[in-house]
Amino acid sequence: MNSFINRTLFFSVVLFSLSCHANDIEKIAIQVFEDAVLSPSVPGISVAVADKTGIKWAKGFGFANLEHKVPMTAETKMRIGSVAKVITTAALMRLYEKGLIDFNKDIRSYVPQWPEKHKKITLKQLVSHTSGIRHYKKGEFLNNGDYKTTTDALDIFMQDELLFVPGQKFSYSTYAWTLVSAAMESAAGDVPFKSLIREQVLTPLNLSNTTFDDNDVIISNRQSSYSFNGDSLVNAPEVFSSYKYAGGGFLATPSDVSMFAIAHTNQNYLKSETLQKMFTKLKLTDESDSLFGIGWMIGFDRYINKAKKDKSNGAEFISLMKQHPNSVMHSGGSMGGVTMMILCLDHNHSVTVVKNVSDEYSVNVFNLALKTLDLFTPEG
Repeated sequence: MNSFINRTLFFSVVLFSLSCHANDIEKIAIQVFEDAVLSPSVPGISVAVADKTGIKWAKGFGFANLEHKVPMTAETKMRIGSVAKVITTAALMRLYEKGLIDFNKDIRSYVPQWPEKHKKITLKQLVSHTSGIRHYKKGEFLNNGDYKTTTDALDIFMQDELLFVPGQKFSYSTYAWTLVSAAMESAAGDVPFKSLIREQVLTPLNLSNTTFDDNDVIISNRQSSYSFNGDSLVNAPEVFSSYKYAGGGFLATPSDVSMFAIAHTNQNYLKSETLQKMFTKLKLTDESDSLFGIGWMIGFDRYINKAKKDKSNGAEFISLMKQHPNSVMHSGGSMGGVTMMILCLDHNHSVTVVKNVSDEYSVNVFNLALKTLDLFTPEG
């Protein structure tokens, strides 16, 4: 009997200790984010951490809407910007597993409208930002046009000259992903892009709080969007993402994004061979590594190089990054939103941080995401 009581007391102490530890971590995390929303440039921030058991912690800070004083919550649907690209990648890889996608084919085999004047571009080059297709021109980030089809949106850029011979260099391009989505529609038998995303990603992963950023649809818990003009917050200009759904046109809660990321830590959603292909850096024609695999940025190289130039706290963040070397990620910049999502493959947990303002610099969501990732890293 005494042995049983002793064992019971032991396990009670262990569980109490673990509970206190978890509570301490949350208290530290809450303080970090409460401090962040004190900045006059930040209306609100939402964060979510997940592992294979589900959401470990999710919370909103500040305001989703300033005029009506609507609090930011874990249920607020945020503009996640270019994190859309990895959601698109998931659908692309499901088509690949069905034998419908060849990453080395000329893109014209999928999209015959692509001009003959351009040198051959492959899907491999499109998804790794090595195609030579340009990014936004001045003012295009404010596009508010309603493009009825994916191929209609190609008209924005398809006649423009390529920046370089495809495969030779790296140059980030959201427009390249509009072309990717056109290829996906064709490969799937002319299935519309939105339908592909719902069938291949949102439904199988039960992402009920992820949708398309459409202006004319009533979407519950949608964030309001802001810009910071250097002195104060103002309402961000209205934009319509119909020309770039694949590259930057989703709304989602950070919880959905973090759970989406965690789905890439097992073989229940995508095969292990597919995951390895996605998470391997693609090479340029000179055999040097690109920063990207298929859709995902691989490792912290880019951020370590930036941190080396930061004399204030760069060393701190370099140290944190080196504790999570086997990580993949994507950032996102929207009109009225900045996002960072990190998936640590060593510890099988993910974090997503989003703020509802365009300003990138006053509160760095990458630094917040990295701190949060490290706080919630499992011990041992």
